[in-house]
Amino acid sequence: MGEKKETNSRNSELLLTKLVDAIDQVNEKLDSLIALHGEILKIHERFQQKSGDEAFPRIEPHLEPDVVSLLSLPASLRKTAMVLYKLDKATAEGISKETKRLRAVESAAANQLARMGFLKKKREGREVYFYIDSMELEK
Repeated sequence: MGEKKETNSRNSELLLTKLVDAIDQVNEKLDSLIALHGEILKIHERFQQKSGDEAFPRIEPHLEPDVVSLLSLPASLRKTAMVLYKLDKATAEGISKETKRLRAVESAAANQLARMGFLKKKREGREVYFYIDSMELEK
């Protein structure tokens, strides 16, 4: 019986190690995507400066609610943003119920996303609601 527990423990450790390795690989790939996106923005800006032609739309370095933006966010902020996609509009408390994190943590994350221009916030009475502006989604 002791051998079975030891085998299960070894299997659990092996699975955990594999999971951590897989997460590390995903993080490395995300970092390379973020770096590549930054390089593309730099090249585009240099091209615009050299050409002087404003026929090409200027890419602003602010976040827009798209896949690349979500991937460039840290995991903690990404989780908050994904919950708001699901809920459309929520208070920090509502977000925290979905993420199972403290309300203060979600409030800080949502406020940071709002400062970055990724979310909007609106006060209704004593409550502050965070939401993704539908007008920005149409851009």
